[in-house]
Amino acid sequence: ANSISVNKEKVSEDYTISKSDLISEKYILLQKGKKNYFILIAE
Repeated sequence: ANSISVNKEKVSEDYTISKSDLISEKYILLQKGKKNYFILIAE
């Protein structure tokens, strides 16, 4: 199974993203597998 990471920390599939995960109070880096990266921007 592909692992999921939030800000480079591995998390379980049922992990809930919270305000404490925000980088500079705005961004979250998601990674699925080795090569799939996503940036979430909170507004």
